[in-house]
Amino acid sequence: MTADLISGRLGGDSFPAQVLGREHKRYPASDAEADAFTHLLTWSDLNRILASQRLNPPRMRLSAGESIDTSRYTQRRRYRRMPDWEAPVPNLFHEQLREGATLVLDAIDEMHPPIGKVIADLESWLRTGIQVNAYASWTPKEGFGVHWDDHDVLVLQVAGRKRWRLYGTTRTAPLHTDVEFTEDPPTEPVDEFVMAPGDILHVPRGCWHAVAASEGEPSLHLTCGLVTNTGTDFLTWLTSRMVEHEEVRADIPRNPEEFSAWSYRMSELITARLQDPNVVDDYWSKEEIAPARVAFSLPVVVTGELTDASRLRLATKRGTLINGKSEVSYAAQGRRWKFANKAEPVFTHLFNHRGATIKELCQLVPGIPRDTLLGLLLKLLEDGALVWEGEDG
Repeated sequence: MTADLISGRLGGDSFPAQVLGREHKRYPASDAEADAFTHLLTWSDLNRILASQRLNPPRMRLSAGESIDTSRYTQRRRYRRMPDWEAPVPNLFHEQLREGATLVLDAIDEMHPPIGKVIADLESWLRTGIQVNAYASWTPKEGFGVHWDDHDVLVLQVAGRKRWRLYGTTRTAPLHTDVEFTEDPPTEPVDEFVMAPGDILHVPRGCWHAVAASEGEPSLHLTCGLVTNTGTDFLTWLTSRMVEHEEVRADIPRNPEEFSAWSYRMSELITARLQDPNVVDDYWSKEEIAPARVAFSLPVVVTGELTDASRLRLATKRGTLINGKSEVSYAAQGRRWKFANKAEPVFTHLFNHRGATIKELCQLVPGIPRDTLLGLLLKLLEDGALVWEGEDG
């Protein structure tokens, strides 16, 4: 699987623990891995998406150092029952690209299943949300100049080659809403290299960089932007948990004579919570409320008709599977489902694999009548815990 290849190349669990957010690092592909990401997005896929999706700017945009005015490559299209939109005009669009523009498609993981499936597995591994943007360029002109991002990124070079210049960090762990910004970018790169097909690059947030397809060939890469989990996020989460205390729910005092006692009480409550040895584990358990990627299960979720060849998978693996003494529970999407222990093999298999057919799941639990298992699986389909992917064969 592609997600396993990515996590393995990055070093497995040592990557989020020791590398993520700390330093930039390139992971070159071997000759055998050069085509590792080709199936994620081909040029034909990109052409189809551009032609068939209603991609309003800025979700689809062209940039050449700065965003290009959409009037230079789009034309308003009118509909009877839908809002007008600025549709790209192929010849104008192509002209901008020939002159050095970079094409950007935001959140392509939501539009193109091959990417979405891989990213769902990476989200489970890295325990955070990921948005994937696609970048296509043809010339040595830099699409965005020297800049930094407020989130860590993993770059997957899909096709062609692209030259990267890394300039280092001038502010550690900057935020989108920060108290201080460095306006002037560094002028001397600390690293420079060419990304080839199959290569992976990690760029931590705040690291200045510039990118160009300077190798005389079309270049296509995917940038996986990781949702940050910072001390600010932790404190926001902690605050939301403190509403169990009456003093926190109460109004802030208005009498100056009460200010000192009130703030001291707040510090007592917060300190007690922070000193709980499980508080960080509790924060990471919020993965159990992360939403699943949108997926539908028509027509079977309406008809209730499953066959031995029906293939099912978990809607998300960003959850927790717990085996208890008398029951197994699965917590995800802010919900919790509980089952008898004899159903444990079904959920362990779904949790550890991309999916399985009804026939395969029935074989895992011969002690459960088929109709009983089908009823359970249909209920999970209705709840959105499972997704129907079609019929095998």
